[in-house]
Amino acid sequence: MKKRPLLRSSSLIICCLILLSQCLTGQTIEKWYVNMPDILNPTMTKQNRMELLEYHKAGQGDSIANRFGHPAFLVKLDTAQQHIVVKNTPTSTFEMKVFKQDSTSIVGIIRTVCAPVCISTVEFYDTAWHSVPLVFTMPKAIEWLDLKSVPAAKLDTVWVKHLLEMSFITLTYSDKDQVIVAKSNTLDFLSEEDRKVIAPYMSDKAILFELKGQTWQRKL
Repeated sequence: MKKRPLLRSSSLIICCLILLSQCLTGQTIEKWYVNMPDILNPTMTKQNRMELLEYHKAGQGDSIANRFGHPAFLVKLDTAQQHIVVKNTPTSTFEMKVFKQDSTSIVGIIRTVCAPVCISTVEFYDTAWHSVPLVFTMPKAIEWLDLKSVPAAKLDTVWVKHLLEMSFITLTYSDKDQVIVAKSNTLDFLSEEDRKVIAPYMSDKAILFELKGQTWQRKL
């Protein structure tokens, strides 16, 4: 008779653990990706997104036809890091990562379009798909220019800065950390002649941004 309360307590603990496990497993990158509002990813219907992941899990391939009948490919699915990358069309990529800000889950979406030079946009949402005002300032192409190395006697720095006014920047999420990786593709937009002149003074290194409070700050 004395053991019954212990049994009841054990059963209650087990039930709580099961419910907790179900809640945790429900908050996966696959769930967020499949159940997102279609307006955030209009090229892929909910059925498209679900089938893409199901085929991948079943080992039946990583591609399907999107809403318009064109091939879409699963590029990356990292459930541990809550990160997915999908090539929606031959010229566009959709990337999603779920990360924590304090105790709140944030869904970050990066869209990249190549037409033909690639350029990205980034947006952030809460788990109810309301826009979150995290501040991310897109870097400019000029930030990859090493002005100190530009020979003033050979190049007009005003002309160089004017040439780099149009910025083509692509973004992606780091595999491990809460970091956005920015890369400049602006040289691809320039004429071959201008590119040869400026390329030696442009860095090819990525610029990294990490989330601090409500702002993505450049990582030094």
